[in-house]
Amino acid sequence: MIMFNTLMGVCAGAALLLVPRYLAAVRGERLPLQLIRTPGEPRGWAAAFGVLGTVLTGLGFVMTVTHPLAPAKTYIDTIFGEPSLILGVLLLAAAWHLAHTKKPVDEQRLPTLLAPISWVVFCVGLILAWCTAAIVRFDVISSAPAEEPITGLLHQWPIVENTFFAAVLYGPAALGCLLVPAAAHGRSRGAWLALYWCFTISGIAFVLFSAMNYYTHTGMLLNLDHTGADYRW
Repeated sequence: MIMFNTLMGVCAGAALLLVPRYLAAVRGERLPLQLIRTPGEPRGWAAAFGVLGTVLTGLGFVMTVTHPLAPAKTYIDTIFGEPSLILGVLLLAAAWHLAHTKKPVDEQRLPTLLAPISWVVFCVGLILAWCTAAIVRFDVISSAPAEEPITGLLHQWPIVENTFFAAVLYGPAALGCLLVPAAAHGRSRGAWLALYWCFTISGIAFVLFSAMNYYTHTGMLLNLDHTGADYRW
């Protein structure tokens, strides 16, 4: 089975971390875990968004049209691939805009600049919200195979991974997207702070979990392909 949702998860998480930090820098914010204090050179952000957008658009498109994870679960590619595809296209659009911007975006122009695209992101939030509901209602993620190290130890308790995906990965990302129009308007600081922390929590979780899967998936394949192999950790 071909698996590249690991790379998609890391890139999606990195995007969820970088986007609110770019906006915070433009707004002149000083928030916990912000890491980046000034907007800096727009072309630097364009490069970062362009790299992430290229990976997510390419792999998201392939997953959307070919369903590589169907041998495991026939419906899982829709949950993973389509949101990644639209996120990738949005990142490429941001990269193109920043690459053609000669000076940092002014904070006063930010609401009018983000107003149209904020409603596209809101629609992505609706998608993610229903994905979250599907994960909870239909046991979409379930548990990792027993042959997979670390996460496979919870094979008998599918509620653990389903809850993690819904409450820590998809749920916060969905809420953050739904808050973008209110936050972009510039008048609701509460919406902006909620967006910042929703994307931060989901982004950190996506990066750490998906990076760990490089280890756990490798161990799973070894357990499946090598007679007698039994890596639990």
